[in-house]
Amino acid sequence: MISNPNVAEIPEIIVTQSGFEYYDKLPDGFHLATMDDFHVNGKKKVGMQYLIKRATQDHYEVHFVREHTRSQSLKPFLDHQMVFVKSE
Repeated sequence: MISNPNVAEIPEIIVTQSGFEYYDKLPDGFHLATMDDFHVNGKKKVGMQYLIKRATQDHYEVHFVREHTRSQSLKPFLDHQMVFVKSE
């Protein structure tokens, strides 16, 4: 296979036997998140994918905004610049 340097490489999502999903590197199109990325017109973006890169891990955990997702649970990760969302 010939690689094209003008085409972005899209990492494949990895799923463990226990169902844990992650990327081994940050996919193209993702940026460092702010709290504003999780809301539109004052409502949370339920179903939106976000990634967490913990300091102790070499991968990006896949998460989704749910009805029960609260800003207070995301804030520590956002404050430490550990959350990434796909650019719109």
